[in-house]
Order: sequence, then structure tokens, then C-alpha cells
Amino acid sequence: MGSGSSKPPPSQSPPSIEQDTIPDQPDSWDLLTYLPPYGEHYEYSHTHFLYSNDIVRLEDIPPPHTAPTRKHEIFDPDDYVHVDERTDAVKDQALEKPLSELIRLLTGDYDDDLSKVRALYRWFTSQPVETSDYKKNAKQNTAMFQLWNLKHKRNTYAGFFSLLCWYADLPCAIVRGYLKGSTYEVGQKINKDVHRGEWNAVLIDGNWRLVNAFWGACVLSGDEDEDAKQNYFYTCDENFFLTDPQQLIYTHFPEEPMWQLLDSKKTIKEFETMVFLKDRFFNLEMRVLSHPECNAEAKDGEIDILFGLHPEKSANHTFLCIPTHFIENAKQIRTKPVELPQKNVQLDFINRPNENVLSIKVRFPKTGVYKLEIVGKDITVNQPDYDFDWVAIYKVTVNSIPERQTFFPVVEAAGWGPGKILGEFGLQALSHPNGTIKTEPGPLEVKFKIIDHDKFKKANIMYQMLPLGAEDDVMTESHPFQQNGDILEAAFNVNEGEFKMKISHVFGEGHERNICNYHIISALPPAPKPVVRDRTPTPEVDEEGELREKLSKAIESRNLEELERTVDLVESKGYAPKLGPELREARDLIARLKRLQKLIHEVMTLNQRTIAEIKSYAHPTVEVHTVMRATLMLLGNTEEETKDWKNVQALIGKTGKVSLKRRIQEIDLNKLKADTVNRTKALLKDIRMEDIVIVSAGAATFYSWSFGITEEFDLRKQEAK
Repeated sequence: MGSGSSKPPPSQSPPSIEQDTIPDQPDSWDLLTYLPPYGEHYEYSHTHFLYSNDIVRLEDIPPPHTAPTRKHEIFDPDDYVHVDERTDAVKDQALEKPLSELIRLLTGDYDDDLSKVRALYRWFTSQPVETSDYKKNAKQNTAMFQLWNLKHKRNTYAGFFSLLCWYADLPCAIVRGYLKGSTYEVGQKINKDVHRGEWNAVLIDGNWRLVNAFWGACVLSGDEDEDAKQNYFYTCDENFFLTDPQQLIYTHFPEEPMWQLLDSKKTIKEFETMVFLKDRFFNLEMRVLSHPECNAEAKDGEIDILFGLHPEKSANHTFLCIPTHFIENAKQIRTKPVELPQKNVQLDFINRPNENVLSIKVRFPKTGVYKLEIVGKDITVNQPDYDFDWVAIYKVTVNSIPERQTFFPVVEAAGWGPGKILGEFGLQALSHPNGTIKTEPGPLEVKFKIIDHDKFKKANIMYQMLPLGAEDDVMTESHPFQQNGDILEAAFNVNEGEFKMKISHVFGEGHERNICNYHIISALPPAPKPVVRDRTPTPEVDEEGELREKLSKAIESRNLEELERTVDLVESKGYAPKLGPELREARDLIARLKRLQKLIHEVMTLNQRTIAEIKSYAHPTVEVHTVMRATLMLLGNTEEETKDWKNVQALIGKTGKVSLKRRIQEIDLNKLKADTVNRTKALLKDIRMEDIVIVSAGAATFYSWSFGITEEFDLRKQEAK
């Protein structure tokens, strides 16, 4: 297991776990992405990108690859309550029983991988490691001994979790890499000594899934005294059980890139610079739209960060922004609060341009470097200790600010723009759907529609106007909305400047409930620019043009993550109708890239015995030989090399860096030659899938892959014209 772990002595080859039989001391089989100190007899697998003391056994195990499903598609905690309840009932006395007995108590009744892994994770992450007095002299084959080692830093959580999986006959790798955890500050370069850590990848139903039991061991305090460790209780954090690779990569970077389990691998440089997203971001089902890197620049002293929201759930999500000054010196990095230059203003403006988008604008008072912490929560969650938690963190550099920097009005209870509270009074915004109203000096009308008269009844809706930066006592006069049928309307003149419009239900002298607020920016239109003769004017790029350019670059990149984010941004900003052709092209490309992912996944999950079966054919059918020829030609072998079946057998039987699976995993479509693809298409022309499946399911998988590659090549060739 991991460095410093205590390993049970080897026995004969481990039997498979049946309903009531678990080996007392299973044969040691380590899977690690690094060579351990005790690993003089370990070998490196070029197909699985890890070290093992028995790499032959890896032949029946799929190599690391992107799973075709996400966590939410295979796991719902509500469906595993029975597993959790049974696991929680395992008594402390089991700590002194042999590990084989503990595993039998935890997993013995389950015949599916997911239930077994869930039971192990639930049990392990609920152990009060820091607060328990484990017996130092416990027997080495007990959990008591392993937990004592863990508490005294003689093993790691990843090492012990791998040991538990080992006893349960579940392939589990220890993945070493770098973590953005408690020792990391946003924008830092990764220090390979300070930020090093370990986690696990466990094989569940043919797919590798990621687990971090250390981060998953959530410690909660049952006492206001945070130092009272006797009042701590441990519970498993769902965020680090089967975490999607697309999520974990924001905080976990494997030394071995293949164990990112992503199609588009990140570099260490990209890991350092990507936005620092926290668990709550993914819990709230948010998406990055505008700033994918953690180092951001505030142009002219202002930044506007956009996130995508879940349209059906986000009404219950609320957010705060905490800007602080970064103070860096040779010894430490710390922050200090930002001093506001005037009263009744704030630096941030949190608004929802529509139900799918969260906009966080910040105006900075001085040049310098700032830390921007965005926190959020779901107001419907009533669990103990649930409160605001980090969503995203940025490091923002401000190189310049306007000569007269203005700030935002202090937000009222209802937040900016029409929201959930407005709906509680049976009202819907009619004239202004988001929290910012940009207008010219002069008349302004703000209208709401009554959509539920029972809720509205006789609500007394009033508004107040406060110039930006004014003291509280300036806000003295309230004005009523006028009702005309189903329409509530406030009509008034607005001067040049910035204002807060506070809208409330007044239900008694001195009593009111804030239901909606607007930030009104009233400014004269800019003077037209003089026409310069004999010089071609350079038009300013508008938002639509910027989005069209972003889409074009994303399509050109053929990067699935970038494509999905850009499409999301365009749709969230409401430009889908104007950018219809570009969006259709982007969506088509996304579908094609996902299809390629699926084809590669199907090859990666082929059992090695299936490939060995194809290789074992002494006289294969013409269809099988042809399919394997086509596959090898696309991978770079010549047509002449593949004519003889014995040569094909030798090529598909190679292992290590030149194994069939690894070559398929690393194929670069941009390097394929048209002649090769055309000849491959000619070979496959008369072959039907139904004829191949009858003979060999494995050959059918290679047929699908080869045919899919030729189709994608042709599409790219057409696009290049």
C-alpha cells in the first residue's frame, strides 16, 4: 500500500468474494501511480500508467479512461440509505476483529461493486480518527492497528482505503499528485513538496471512479467551542465519493496525466491558472461562463464575472462576494479588509440578468491585487452546520481605476432585481427583468404585472429613490405604485447619476418588507465620434461580435470543454437567435466529439480476454480479418503489413506502449492521411455490423471505432474546404 503502510503477509492467490467468504489475508496486489519505497519488485505498466507487483493481472482490468457516465447517473444517496444504515450499525468492537471479518460485516451481502465501495467509504470516513485512542499494540490484521497507524501519520487515508478495497477484491489504485487544499492560496504556483497528496481510483463496473477519503472525512462540531475536540463528530462528505473527474481536476492534479480520467488532459500550468472552484460550486450545479482562470484583471477598476445557474433550482440559491486586499511578502501571504471611501456604498453588485445567469460585478477603490471570494448556499437546506461556503475564489489585479470611481448602492434584503420574494406577492416584472436599469435622464417607468390576485390582495407597494452615496436620512419620501387593472406602475423623472430604487410592501407605520430593488444608471448618450477622412475607422467590437468570435475559436479548437462553456455563455446571454448558424455548428461538433469519446470508451472497456480471443483465431472470417486490418491501418500500419493474419495477430498481441488499446487512446485524427482513410473505407464498405456481431463482439467494437474515425475524418475534411 502507500508509503509506511503495514501489509499483511502474502498468501495464495486471492479467491473471489462470495456471499459469505472473504479471504482472511488476500494476496498483496498494489496499484500505485508512483514507485513506493518498498517497490524493488514492482513493474511499470505502460497500458495502465501505474506501478504494480503483478502487472499480469492488469490484463483483465480496463486502463484509465473517461467514464461514459457522470456520478449522478449511477449514484443517488437516497438509493443507498439501506447500505448506509447497515454500515452505521457496525459496532466499534469490529475494530479489533480481523479485517476480513470487518469487510464481511460491511460488504458481505452485496453482489454489486457500487454498494461495496459505498459501504467502505461510509464506514471509513465516519471513523473519529483524531479523537479516538486506538490501541498501539493491536493485531496487525485489524482495523484498530491500521487506524492507529493512520492517526500517527504512518499511513495515509488513500493507503488505508486501498487496503479496504483490496480485502473486498475491488481493484483500487493510489493516485499521487498535487492538491489545492488548506495549504494552497489562490493564484499560487504549485509547490511539489507543500501541495503533494494522495487519493484513490477504484474500479466500479468497468469504470474507474475517483475517491478522496481524507477530504471525505468531514468533521463537524457539536459545540460552540471549536477547540473542544471531544465534541467533534465525523460524517462522510458526499463531494469526494465517486467525484466526477471534470470536477476533481479543479483541486486534484495527478502526477500521471492519464489518471485525470479526462479526454482533454490538463497541464500543471493549466492546473495552476484555472479558476479555484470549491465543492459548493458543484453542489449548486453552477457553470463557469466568463472567467475560466483564477488570475483575472479588472479593466478600469471593474470586473464582471458570470456563472451559469440551474434554471429550475437557482431561485433558492443566494450568494455573497467578499473582496479583500492581498498582502504578499517573502514570509507569508495574507489579506486585509478593503476600506470603503464613503458611506452607504459597497464594492460588489450581485445580479441575475436572467434565471440562468449570475453576474458578480466588483468595483475596486485602488490599484493593487485583491482576493475575491464568492460564497453561496441553498436556502432550502436545513442541515446542521450548513451555511454559506466557498463557491469560487479569484485573484484580481487592478492596474487602473477611473478618476472618479463610483461604487454600488448597499443591497437591501430582497437583493437586486425581481426575484422569489416578488413572486410571493403575486407579482412579475414587466418592464425590467434584471437588477440594473440603464437609461437617459428624463422620464422612467417601472412596471409589474399581477399574476396572482390571491397573493397580491391589497399589498401596499411603495418605492423610494436614493442617490448613490447619500446618507440614510436622505431616503425619506415614499411613493406609491399606481394600479391599472393587472398592471402596477411607477412613473417618475430621473436625473443624471446613479440611484437605488427600493421597492417595499408597507404594512404599517414603520413596518415594511423589501421585495425588489433596482440599480438605476442614468447617463447622457456619448457624443458621436468625428469621422476621420482618408482613414478606415476601427469599429468597436460589440458583445454579439465578441461572442461570435469566441464561438469561432471554440469550434476551431475542437476542445469539448471549451465548446460547451462557450455555447452555454451564448445561450445564457440570450444571443442564441442571433448566432443560430454558429451555435448549430458548435452543437453538432459537441455531439461528434462525444460520439468519439463513446467509441474510445467502448474499446477501452474491452476485456483483454476478448482481444486475446480475436488473436487466437487460427482462421478468422474474412469480416474479422478485414475489420482488424482497417483498425491497424488507421493506427499507422501499412496495408501490406496487415494482409497476412499472422502479422495481424502479432500486432494486436503487442503490449506496453505499443498495445492496441494504448495506440487507439492516443490516436491523433489530424495526422491521419486521406489515402489511408480512403483505403480503410473501401475495406469496410461491404461489411455489415450484424454479420460481425454474430462472429465476434470484440471485432464489432473495433468496426464501430474504425467506421466512426473515418466518418469524423471526412467531416473535418469537408469543414476545411
